[in-house]
Amino acid sequence: MKTFVTGASGHVGANLIRELLARGVAVKALFRMRSNNRALEGLDLERVEGDLRDLSSLERAMRGCDRVYHLAAFVSLRAGDRNALFEANVVGTKNLLDAAERAGVERVVHCSSLGAIGPNPSCGLSDETHTVNPYKVHLDYELSKAVSELEVHRAVARGMDVVIVNPSGVVGPHDYLPSSVGRSILDFAAGRMHAYLAGGVEFVAVRDVVAGHLLAMERGKRGERYILSGGHHRLEAILEHLQALTGAPVPRLRLPLSLMLPVAHVSSLIMDRIFPSVPPRFTPGTIRLLSTPKQVSTQKSQRDLGFRPTSVLEAFREQVDWFEAQGLLARRRGRSR
Repeated sequence: MKTFVTGASGHVGANLIRELLARGVAVKALFRMRSNNRALEGLDLERVEGDLRDLSSLERAMRGCDRVYHLAAFVSLRAGDRNALFEANVVGTKNLLDAAERAGVERVVHCSSLGAIGPNPSCGLSDETHTVNPYKVHLDYELSKAVSELEVHRAVARGMDVVIVNPSGVVGPHDYLPSSVGRSILDFAAGRMHAYLAGGVEFVAVRDVVAGHLLAMERGKRGERYILSGGHHRLEAILEHLQALTGAPVPRLRLPLSLMLPVAHVSSLIMDRIFPSVPPRFTPGTIRLLSTPKQVSTQKSQRDLGFRPTSVLEAFREQVDWFEAQGLLARRRGRSR
């Protein structure tokens, strides 16, 4: 029997597949011919072409597999991509689960997002019991992942064995595409980041996300969700750490969130109409994310799965080193280790 992985070319997928192969697991990876699949080059696995929007292709691809890691997702901040987010993240998840059920798959681990975890109304740590309030401002990506979890619960109600994991911002090597965090690191190192926003974000090392997926497959309870995070970090502290790693200076301009919210509303309208193909740097949703930081508890994951998060700062160093090895980031002499 084989393990089926979607999103194999992504940041988490590239690391998960390498760990599965290192453990001697036979892997079948879903890929699209026109996508960037460099993360799969040279790996001893079976590749099968398919699309989350095509149920029949998923049914064919999943034959002979007993376990599935569903990592594939579309990530975008552009308002014009809302339909694409729904098709890929919600309809795609429904199709994946329908195909897995028909193929007789024993267990599925669905990779959701910390964005699908709602804030704690008591202003404390958020956990797996907190839900997203759809009447507040959210990133469209966050809403799509929250709704995709409803498809998981529908599948569980039909009798399927599915477990959900909710990782925060992922940091670490084998970021081939690269991810939004990876692009920010490259922009910072190249001097293309001229200002930064106040606030903080939850981050997690990609090695811990991989470990969390494997633990969820072995120990997770059917229909449950598990937060995977390495802790809340101030963006200013992360940039100072990147300065030590790369030699690039922290931008002098620190923009207050109260000032940036009205600017974000205007800039989002302009970007959507004049530059629809350019990914926006910030939106009202990202400003909300930074101005009302959501800090989470991993107590359930640690208790039920044995999840043990490691250093996020070390993961940033590993990602910088990997970018250097790939020739994507200029090597700095005498930089701090």
